Amino acid sequence: MLVITLICNLGMSTSVLVDKMAAYTKEKGIEADIEARAFQRVEDRIHRTDILLIGPQVRYLAKKFQTEHGDEIPVIQTMDMSDYAMQKADKIFEQAYKAYQAKEN
Repeated sequence: MLVITLICNLGMSTSVLVDKMAAYTKEKGIEADIEARAFQRVEDRIHRTDILLIGPQVRYLAKKFQTEHGDEIPVIQTMDMSDYAMQKADKIFEQAYKAYQAKEN
């Protein structure tokens, strides 16, 4: 199962995006555990995350997560501000999933 964690400031603004992404992955036949978390409350999930998607409002944390967890998380990406605002779950997922597949092969 693919574990995807989306982080934002409070973990709430990404909840709609999580629902859309979950529906999209299900439609594609990809088994995924997708959850949104506030960046301060991610530690219990971080060590089993395959794809970490960082909300544009906390993009300044990308370097920190890359430094601290880059060896264990295959894909750490900041979500595009426009895609995030427009809730383009399919585009955000496909971009991250493509990077994940490239790292796994």
